[in-house]
Amino acid sequence: MGTTTDKERAFYDRVYAPHLARPDHELAVDRRILLDTLDDPAQPIWERRLLYRRVWDELVRLPLAGMTVLDYGCGPGDWGVLLATEGARVTLLDLSPAAIELGLRKARASRVVDRVRGIARDGSSLDCFADGEFDLVFASAALHHTLKYGPALDDLARILKPGGRLILAETLGNNPVLNAARRWRARLAGEDEDQGEGIIISDREIELLRRRFRRVDVSPLNLLAMAKRVFRGHFTRPGVRAFLGALEAADRFLLRVFPSLGRYCGEAVIVAVK
Repeated sequence: MGTTTDKERAFYDRVYAPHLARPDHELAVDRRILLDTLDDPAQPIWERRLLYRRVWDELVRLPLAGMTVLDYGCGPGDWGVLLATEGARVTLLDLSPAAIELGLRKARASRVVDRVRGIARDGSSLDCFADGEFDLVFASAALHHTLKYGPALDDLARILKPGGRLILAETLGNNPVLNAARRWRARLAGEDEDQGEGIIISDREIELLRRRFRRVDVSPLNLLAMAKRVFRGHFTRPGVRAFLGALEAADRFLLRVFPSLGRYCGEAVIVAVK
């Protein structure tokens, strides 16, 4: 495990380190910046705009002001800092020290550094946190990275207060055709294995969540529209956006008429209540 963890830490340090050279005014995060970025097809985040809009809808339903929040596997820290701008007290946790440094710089640029702390460590063990320390644990495309190291779910349930929420934005791995396409695309793109198609959240992991939380709701997204990955880097083209819009409309129809198809979607927002 140690060697694998060290390899993954080094990989993500390389990913995030170049962003540390950006000026502070480019690092600020808030509600308006998030929503504007989701509407901009020139931004990488546009590819997951449906997923992240669903996440945002879940988050803003909560009384965020004063809540204690863990951004688990925070990456560049955007979501944790965003929640701090909404009044939450946030802990950023990530394997990569460069990610934590970047997140804290974003907190300073967003004028919420007094509400954000950062911890660089392996997320598979959360013994640095007390039982019931957090009202909310949020993780975007992070849980599948720590599941491969061992049972992280018990710790996530332990550190939540009774009634607390675990909100996950994740890829889904129930569709064998989509999984094969993911592996094929990753090989063609020359992606490092640590970019993470090794374990994807599937029915098995959702069942493990159900054993630890009193309620688990899964909102699946993107069935046919997972074809978006083929067009990565080309979303500024009107024709591409029109085609994806048609696929998304077809998905809405299919999932309304045949909700059981949801388990074969490529992404989901998962909300687990302790």
